Amino acid sequence: CGCLCFAVAVKEDGSLGQGRRSDDEATDEAFKTRRHLEIWSLTGAGLYLWSHIIGGELTSSAGGRLSVGQKVIGSWHMRFANGKDLSPSYIRPDTEFLVLALNGRSDATRATLLHWLNQLPSLTQLKGVGLLLIGSENCRNDWLLSQLSSVGRADNLVKCVWMTYDHKLADGHRFFQWPLGVAAYRNFPVQAVAEFSLSQPRPYRCNFLGTVYDGSSRKELRTILNSANEDGLVCFVKIRTKWVPHEKADSMELYTRALKNSDLTLCPVGQNAESYRIYEAMAMGSVPVIEDVDPTHSCQNPVRSDHLLPFHLATTRDIPSGQEVQGPHRLLKSLRAPVIFVKSWSELPAILQKEKSMSLKEISERRAHILQWYKEFLATLNSSFMGSLNSMGDV
Repeated sequence: CGCLCFAVAVKEDGSLGQGRRSDDEATDEAFKTRRHLEIWSLTGAGLYLWSHIIGGELTSSAGGRLSVGQKVIGSWHMRFANGKDLSPSYIRPDTEFLVLALNGRSDATRATLLHWLNQLPSLTQLKGVGLLLIGSENCRNDWLLSQLSSVGRADNLVKCVWMTYDHKLADGHRFFQWPLGVAAYRNFPVQAVAEFSLSQPRPYRCNFLGTVYDGSSRKELRTILNSANEDGLVCFVKIRTKWVPHEKADSMELYTRALKNSDLTLCPVGQNAESYRIYEAMAMGSVPVIEDVDPTHSCQNPVRSDHLLPFHLATTRDIPSGQEVQGPHRLLKSLRAPVIFVKSWSELPAILQKEKSMSLKEISERRAHILQWYKEFLATLNSSFMGSLNSMGDV
């Protein structure tokens, strides 16, 4: 299995074990002078980082149980592995730098996270660890502080924590905010801006494909969309009553086609205000219409804008450094994302009427703008991640 065996080895019986250096790597002088990073992922956040932000390629390994890849960026040689069968026991004992992408949403996944943290002190050559975490959907993450303080030396090894949702831990030093991103674990495609027609009209004003829950604002949204379609404001709507964690190939194709063929994508809240749909829409040149409310009532934590993402190159469009920004959607607001926020879906009919009055030129220019913004957003995340790595590597 070549150089990719360095991260995880597949034994003759099909089981997994510690990787090893290939002969080429052991004698390569350039290899010896680089800093080496292992990125181990048990969550879609890791796949989003590797495939969409870093731009790394993936190869299937271990009979499809793992996705692996490697990439050189600057002075860093990165190796990536993703799969539910990964275990701390497979990490090479001479690993110096490690990023773990883990899930901290529930008690069960936090137990897995603690298991990984408890194994870190056994890696005696380890110099720095980064945690990329799916945080709690209610934005209460004090559990992480107690877990870190309970694992002794591992606490000192963890230099950076990138965590999703509008948590209150963001401090600009060790804890940062990270976007949910696209559902890479559902194989949401990596798209290039050049793949989209900017001037071709799209057949739908808007789209909503999703689950409608009892007692949610999505019921009101469904009623409004039914009326809009009756009035000739054509939106693509496909409703289901039960959420499913994984899309089939045909349902994913239908969903991505709806995004590509719609000027607007409607993004109601779920368990949290943030959703994959927001970033998937922008990746397809469709403007997200985002329900700007906090269903948890605990994700409105105000944080200084420069505490959200480290080391990124600020632009004149960003909220000025040091200014407080309040959740929900702090990250999008701090970077002035070209989205439409609504407090109630009762605002949607007026938005659709305005869409109807826009010229194709105006819509095309807006489409080009949101595709460019999202491209720059990925570059911002890349520079922030690499800046954090360089800081961690200067130990």
